[in-house]
Amino acid sequence: MDWDRDRAVERTAQLLAHEDVALFEARSDEDQLVGVASVYVDILSVRFGRRASIEDLAVHPEWRSRGVGSNLLAAARAWAHEQGADYVFLESGLARTEAHRFYLREGATHAAAAFRWSSVR
Repeated sequence: MDWDRDRAVERTAQLLAHEDVALFEARSDEDQLVGVASVYVDILSVRFGRRASIEDLAVHPEWRSRGVGSNLLAAARAWAHEQGADYVFLESGLARTEAHRFYLREGATHAAAAFRWSSVR
């Protein structure tokens, strides 16, 4: 799906209305937005317990490898655990090999393959 600014603004407002969602941002010294992460406490699994999902973890390309992603990820994980999550889940596209290396460096385990069905529009 292509980026749509208006849709992103609308969805951000919707997610901030929920107490089981947090949005984290990283800003430069000049107050430029350089990274974001959203995290949702979303399901209670019989097998694994309370799950939190990290979504929308993104860092501006010029700000990568400066600790921005690590800080956003740490903040999202800490918030999730404060909300009672037993584990944190993050789904990443197959082609995002650099991101996968980052997640593994951050202590994630490659635990599953994800499958998805999209709505037909």
